[in-house]
Amino acid sequence: MDEASSPVVGIVIAVVSSFINGSTFVLQKKGILRARKSVFLVYISLVVLLLIILIGWLSPAHGKSNIMVYVGICSLFGSFTVPSSKGLGLAAQEAFSGTPTSDSRAFYLFLGLLGILIVSILIQFTFINKALETFSSNMFEAVYYVTFTSCVILASAILFREWTALSIVDCLGILCGFITVAVGVALLRISQEAKLSWSQTKAKKN
Repeated sequence: MDEASSPVVGIVIAVVSSFINGSTFVLQKKGILRARKSVFLVYISLVVLLLIILIGWLSPAHGKSNIMVYVGICSLFGSFTVPSSKGLGLAAQEAFSGTPTSDSRAFYLFLGLLGILIVSILIQFTFINKALETFSSNMFEAVYYVTFTSCVILASAILFREWTALSIVDCLGILCGFITVAVGVALLRISQEAKLSWSQTKAKKN
């Protein structure tokens, strides 16, 4: 599996899992409706501003010399992609259930999330391909994994407030686990750049 296909795989998993979890979280628990809250709107505004700066100014000037430009663009769009895909599956279940209790708002929510999802995926594919043409795939994948996951966790925490039910100990445990995995992925991927062999070791000894 290449790096360019990873967003699609993640989206499929998120949509499928949302059907299993049930759709009442979206409308009855107002999970997606929290998007209208001021905190999330501020976050979205900051993300859009950063994307405008990265795409409009930094990408043409520094995109081929600094890997964080392309990584930042793809990761920030990921904060739209993953929550949208999660809400898309839940809204689809509610909108197309065919029951009398179906909410018409769910259908419009489904269309809006679908549009956001398509646009963000296409832009991510564009800049992922640009990054892979310029930088090492091992280096890009390691940095992209950490940055993308951090942005997604932050966006989901603000929108769905999934961390409110956790204690401080649980939050610290999750954070330590994420750091461990992130460091492990970075070490595994970046270490593949080193070209080491037994013959080289022997040559140095001689």
